[in-house]
Amino acid sequence: MTKVEKIMASANENEMNVQQAANGDVFVPAESQSDNSEAVANDNATTETDFVLPEVLQDKTLDEIFKNDYLSEDELASLVKKCANDNFVTLPTDPIANDADLTALLDQVSTAVKAKAVYLKAQPLSDEEYAKQLRKVQIEAAYQLLLEYMIGQDIKAIKGQKGLKKKSGARKTKKEVIRERYPRLGARQIRDFQKLELANIYAAVRYAIAIGEVPTRALALSADMTKKAQTDDGPKNESQMLKNWRATEDDFETVDKTLTLDQPIVATSLYANIGIGTCLVEKVTGIKIAVANEYDDWRAKAHSRLYPNCKTIIGSISDPKIFEEVKAESEKAGATFVFASPPCQDASPYNTADTKGTTERATLFVDTLKNIEAVGYKAGLIENVPQWLTSRPEKALEVLGDKTIGEYVVDELHRMKYKTRVGILSAADYGTAEDRKRCFILFWKEELGDWKFPKPFKFRPTVFETIGMLKTLEAGEVDPDNRWHYGLPLTEDEINFLRHTPTGMSAWMNSILYQPKNKDGSTSGGSFKQGYRRIDPAYPCPTITTGSGSVGDLSSVHYGRPLTEKGCFSDARVLSIHELLLLMGAPADFLDPLLAPKAFEGDFEGLQWENGMLISKDEHLVREALGEHVCPKMMLALLSTFPGDKIATEEKEADK
Repeated sequence: MTKVEKIMASANENEMNVQQAANGDVFVPAESQSDNSEAVANDNATTETDFVLPEVLQDKTLDEIFKNDYLSEDELASLVKKCANDNFVTLPTDPIANDADLTALLDQVSTAVKAKAVYLKAQPLSDEEYAKQLRKVQIEAAYQLLLEYMIGQDIKAIKGQKGLKKKSGARKTKKEVIRERYPRLGARQIRDFQKLELANIYAAVRYAIAIGEVPTRALALSADMTKKAQTDDGPKNESQMLKNWRATEDDFETVDKTLTLDQPIVATSLYANIGIGTCLVEKVTGIKIAVANEYDDWRAKAHSRLYPNCKTIIGSISDPKIFEEVKAESEKAGATFVFASPPCQDASPYNTADTKGTTERATLFVDTLKNIEAVGYKAGLIENVPQWLTSRPEKALEVLGDKTIGEYVVDELHRMKYKTRVGILSAADYGTAEDRKRCFILFWKEELGDWKFPKPFKFRPTVFETIGMLKTLEAGEVDPDNRWHYGLPLTEDEINFLRHTPTGMSAWMNSILYQPKNKDGSTSGGSFKQGYRRIDPAYPCPTITTGSGSVGDLSSVHYGRPLTEKGCFSDARVLSIHELLLLMGAPADFLDPLLAPKAFEGDFEGLQWENGMLISKDEHLVREALGEHVCPKMMLALLSTFPGDKIATEEKEADK
């Protein structure tokens, strides 16, 4: 048995309980990894172990990584010729020498991962090659972590030799054995490798691949991953359930399309919020939002102000009177299309309230379906968080039976003779600098033809290219040339720990001196370790939520530029409203109509300002509404492939 196999077998005995959920293929070490120790000098056979890899790595072995996934010179030349824009970095095609030990192997993996990670960020790639190369880097980085873990296990197994005097023939100390066996490793690596846990690596790999990043040792050692590995079994099961809802290659168009209409299509918008998702629809597509329904009074009145030609009905569609009014107004306007974004709180993974799934809000998908059947739209689009598809809220169990919401909704749409297409898409793939993943259910009458998801765009917009040109601000500062661009005030402690938080990192990763503090000055024991994180300007922004005004939110803190003061960074603040609008793809002046004061009874009150900023109440209301948005450019992309010319033609004939 080789050294690698012994370490892996040992790891298997101690950690198999962590990996049982993966249910994947076995791990087969590369045959080129040999052992030089006396104990196993004559045992170089490579055998399979029961070490189970995370699901995302199950189809890959070390042999495949280093023999099959590295491109030959001929393959490189062929790809360069095929993709005129793509410039491929030259990496070794056979990086493992016959006498390689673990640290030599680690050096090769680490070098390749770093080179490819830099390359991916710097070079424009075709869609196919970007996805292919990113996955390779992620897999190679995952193997790097596994190699580091194996080295750590080997180091931990070395017995200490305390009290020995240095004399001829004396046994070596543990430190000497480590230095002899792993001469390339520094003290920090030796320490960190021993701290790595297989469960944390598993969690880090899954998390990094889920958000489109490269898994790192820092991530695997972070408090975030420790907590996730210890307590969070949900995402693995949830991801497995959601897999059945993911769109296949056949669900996407292979060419770019543009929606062309003979005349406008009339549409109804349910759960309209303030109309962020449809704000580009009327301007670009020729689809007119004639009727809207919103439960919240403030949002409904704001919608009326923003869409003056739309009939906005205030109240819950679950109320029979409101339901009938929406139906009547939709029929009166001749609506043939419907947008519906039922509330997501009862399916959102961020909702941990005891009341989750127990309120009437959890059954609004039923009222949505009733409206669709009552009005008889030709087509429509339903949007929600991905988990909504697999959700079974307590309040809806009587309706759902043994089905999930996704299964129930699709079955009901089929019963109404609609064709459907379901997928989980990110707005970042469709011209938006926000990686907002949502499920979309497209439904349409068969006579219209087919409605596929649009082809993803070649490039994902980054935070920097979207808001990097704006004036840099600190907390409490106002841009005199841009009403919506200001930094909300923060406490002195908040400013202090954010100033010491590097871009892309969480304040929880700072030294203890600069970690989040309680009001009494003690280090916070907050359990939500993903908060207080500066967004990375080199990528799309993570999902913008209703808590964007808080530094403890998931993706609310601006990235920082290094300051002359060592270890400090600029823009210690949350994102401004102007930045949020740009990141989610809404027009910069979208909210401007809300500035005017109330003009008549029942009109929107008008936003109020103080010292160059919205008053606290209005700030909260605006950010809450923005946090529950549908990305406008995502909607445009989905409508670009809609066979709407047939609806328009039918309406034109009916008008004659």
